Amino acid sequence: MRLTNVLLALLLLTGPVWAERGRGGDAPRGGQGGGLTPAQAGEMARRQTGGRVLAVTPSNDGYRVKVLTPNGEVRYVLISGR
Repeated sequence: MRLTNVLLALLLLTGPVWAERGRGGDAPRGGQGGGLTPAQAGEMARRQTGGRVLAVTPSNDGYRVKVLTPNGEVRYVLISGR
């Protein structure tokens, strides 16, 4: 009977952790819906501009990617998380 109580207590204590992982606890938070990662956003911006990705920061609707274009310009590309 004691073992049952211990197991029940452990389940109650760790339950929210399992629930968080089940809801995509490792997925990006905030406005970056759709499970788009910063690396994927950077790759999309690189393909669009042909430049080099300098930084990726979260934005309201996805990511803001700072890119150095082949002609030396620094541009910001917004990548939607949807």
